[in-house]
Parts: sequence; structure tokens; C-alpha cells
Amino acid sequence: MGFLTGPAGRGFSAAAGAAAEEDKFMRKKRIILMVAACLLAAVPAGRAGSFAPAAGQPGTTAVSMNSPDFVGWATGVASVTYGANVDKQWRTPDKALGPASGTSYDVVSLGDGGSITLSFSPAIKNGPGWDLAVFENSFSDTFLELGYVEVSSDGVNFIRFPNRSLTPGPVGSYGQVDPTDIDGLAGKYRQGYGAPFDLSDLALFPEVLAGVVNLSSIRYVRIVDVLGDGSARDSTGAVIYDPYPSSGSAGFDLDAIGVRYQADGAAAANPPAKPAALFPADGATNVALSPVLTSSAFSDPDPGDIHLLSTWQVSTAADFSTLVLDRSSGAALTAFPVPGLVLSPGQGYYWRVRHYDGAAHASDFSDPAAFVTAADALDANHNGVPDVQETAYDWDGDGLADPGVTSVTGVSSQGAPLVLGLAPGGNAASIEAVQSLDPAGLSPLPGNMGSGVLGFRLRPADPAAFVTVVIRLSAPAPAGSKWYMYDPSEGWSEYGHAVFGADGKSVTLTLSDGVPGYGDTDGTTNGVIVDPGGPVYPASVTVPASGAKGIGGSGGCFIDSIFFRL
Repeated sequence: MGFLTGPAGRGFSAAAGAAAEEDKFMRKKRIILMVAACLLAAVPAGRAGSFAPAAGQPGTTAVSMNSPDFVGWATGVASVTYGANVDKQWRTPDKALGPASGTSYDVVSLGDGGSITLSFSPAIKNGPGWDLAVFENSFSDTFLELGYVEVSSDGVNFIRFPNRSLTPGPVGSYGQVDPTDIDGLAGKYRQGYGAPFDLSDLALFPEVLAGVVNLSSIRYVRIVDVLGDGSARDSTGAVIYDPYPSSGSAGFDLDAIGVRYQADGAAAANPPAKPAALFPADGATNVALSPVLTSSAFSDPDPGDIHLLSTWQVSTAADFSTLVLDRSSGAALTAFPVPGLVLSPGQGYYWRVRHYDGAAHASDFSDPAAFVTAADALDANHNGVPDVQETAYDWDGDGLADPGVTSVTGVSSQGAPLVLGLAPGGNAASIEAVQSLDPAGLSPLPGNMGSGVLGFRLRPADPAAFVTVVIRLSAPAPAGSKWYMYDPSEGWSEYGHAVFGADGKSVTLTLSDGVPGYGDTDGTTNGVIVDPGGPVYPASVTVPASGAKGIGGSGGCFIDSIFFRL
């Protein structure tokens, strides 16, 4: 926690010295608590970030140390490496074993950038919901010293939980971190409350799929202190800030790691049963363009094994040599909604599915099912734009519709309609489809999406190269706006490769065909990028009025206009 402590003074007995140090500790703690209280009084109430709030607040994920869900705790210390600025009296790794104490003292301090690896017997296994929780000793909801969390089956190969930090700038020695700006990091909650971690969040890691890390048999958990000087990064590459500098007991202070599910006996060894492709059924016709692929229920011969994830594939070829969809999901396990614009109207396809158990053992693929999509009654002229959304629009204000720009009347039940325009350029060889989507149908929303959502399908000229998309806004996006993308199985997520212009009138997206995290919802490298997304404004901001001029079509009074240049 960064308290300034030192050895017993000269002339004191060991007991008296310890008592003096305890008294100094308590006096410093009282001072820090008073400072924290003053700082908290100056902070506006309410939730600022995108993630779960502090312990005790609605929507929190904090787990009490007294939760009946805990069935075990860490049983051994495999290794510890102390960072700088941690005194000897805090180098007490055994205090991280057993149940959480919920106090400031019964901890091991890691120091700046230090780490500790704890062992578990029995091993931790992946179960429904969170599987383990990490306890730190913060004395408040905002003095948060953070740590990465890594897991391993063999003590050699570790993988780190995905994590995010939205803290905007450096945090002083006893400064504040808003817990709603933190996700996937230990230390998010005050003492007595653990930050939960779900092993299913690691399901798609290559080490898991290769069997190197067995999520049904996690025997080691490593905590690595996040150095708050701006050198640490989250999973997206953003800087992680936490209180810095500190001394005496610097860095992450580990109280305990609790276990919700323990492996019972030998690790699961058998793969799941082969599933059946139920819908669309083999031979189905007139199938909707965004069908919900549906498989049979998960079945596994190992008692108590769980359904970790499923892989869904759609192809135009019976041998699946040309994929149009290849998605693995830990959320859509037996029903997967095909993203809009992935399938084309009046086209024949084949689909199949496979299941994975808690140890990432894969079943055989289901027998393939063939189906034909329905004709698109909303696009009679087959130009890739719904007929009711086609419109001519004056983007440069000269009184004439701009050639070369596909303009569509937007849909948004959160405000008046808008107009969106899309034009090819750069690495986009062709635009195959464009449509506006009503965000109200894509709930739960991540925030104020009054400008609606634009979905498009394009073909890069060079599939191996990035595509840069520049979005022009006729009225500037308010400060604090973010770009979000939508996935039908995973929901909304902030897009990490979006940059708003300094004047708020443009957003630059970087996309890539089939590269995870780069905006292609079909999940496969197939020469096509499918991408739905839209701006999210701060909750307190009214969507700005449009500055562009409509020419005709189905347009009307628009509150915002967006121009895409590809």
C-alpha cells in the first residue's frame, strides 16, 4: 500500500520497536484515510467508466471474502520475486495462503513490478461463471494498486487474463483510480472483496486450444504488480496507471486467492460428443439472411465437464474450403446469430458446428447442413442498399448531390433520422453492401448511440493489408466520444483502433480481413470485411444537429450526418 515504514529505532527492544512501527503505520494510515476522504468529497458522484463499480454498488462484481461460493484457497508459494521499495517486514509470502483476512496487515507486498506465484491443491477448474477471486488490501474504493493475473497448469506456461484500463492520466502516490475504469486486473476492489476471474475468458488462447494450459486443471496463479509510472500496458496497448511512486510496502499487496471450483480427481480426458446441426436443417430454403445457427445440446462422457466454447462455420463449398464465417464463441454455445451482411441473398451455403469441453478438448464437427438464403425483398434493385434507405445527399453544401457517395437514410429510435454516406478508396476495391441499423435492436447498448449504426461489407484490394476507414461527421462528436463495434454473440465493445480527429469531425478506423480485434465480424480471412459500428457519445451529451443538406429521397430532418471514405 505504499506506507512509509522502517526498522525499530536504536535503543528499543524488538517488541517495543514493533509496537512503535505499528503505531507509525496506524498514524500514517489515518492520515491517508483523511486525505482520501477529502479527495473523494471533490469527486462527482456517479459511474464514470465502462466497467463494474465499487463493492456494494449496483452492478458490482466484487466477491465478499465471506462468500459461501469459496471451496478453497491457495495452498503453497511456488515462487516470489520482489520489486523495488518493499521493506523486509512486508516480504511475507505465506500470508497470501489460506482465507482472506480483509485487513491491511495480513498481506505480502510485491514491490514495484514484483510477482508471486501461488500453487493450488486440488487444482482450480473452469466452472459456470467466475472461478477464482483475488484479494488486495486497499483501504478505500479508489486507492487501487493493480496487478495482472496469470494462470498455468504446469507452472511453466502461463497465460494472462485480458484486461483494460481507462484511467486517463498519471495517479499520484495516494491518488485515486475509478474502479469503473478497470477490468480484468486484480486490486479493483477494497479489502475484504475479491476481483473475480472466469477461466472461460481464456478459452480462445492458443495455449488452451493446444492443451498446454488445461482450464480444468489450473495449479498455479501468478500475480504481477502493475508499475504505475506509465510503462505498463493493458491488453489493448493502453497505458495502465495506478498510485505511484510509493515506498515501504510498494506495489500490489496480496491478501489471498479464493477458489470457487476445484478439480475432483483426474482431469477430464474425453472429448465431447459430436453435435448435430439442427437449424437451418439440411435442405432448408428461403432462410433469413441473419439466421440463428442452432446445434444440439452439449454432451460429454466426463462427469461434470462443462461446455467451454463452440466453433461455427459457414461455407459456399461442401468441403468447407472457402469459408464465409468461422467463429469460436464462449457465449453463443448452442445458438449463434450470424452477423448481418455476412450472407448474400439467394445464395446456397453449408454450415457445421463443433463443441469444446472445459479442458478445450474438441468434438468432431457435426455433419454439414445445406441451406439457401431468401431473396432480399428490401433491395429490389440489388445494389446492396435497402431501397427505403437510398437517398441523394449534399455532403459539401453546394446544393447538389455528391457523386460517388452511397448515401443512406439512417435509422435511430434514439432521435431523429440521420444520413450516412460511404465511398470507396484506399485499400477498398469494392463495397458490396451498406445499411443503417437501428441500435435499439442491438441492446443492451453501451451508451448514447443517437447517431445510429452503420453496417457494411467490403472487399480489400489487398486482403493482407490494412484498410483505413475515415468517417466524416457533419457535426463534431462531443469530447469523450468513443467508437463501438457490435458482435451478435459477444455484444458491444469499444474499438481499440479508432481515432477521433482533433476537431471531432472525423473518426479513423483501421480494419483488417480476419485478424482478431480488427473489426471483421466474419472471423475468417476470406477477402471480405464485415463491420457494424457507431459512435457512443457521453451520457450527458445531446446528439449534435446536422450541418449537411438533404437533396431528396426518403430523408427528412436529420440530427447528424456521417461520411465514410474508404
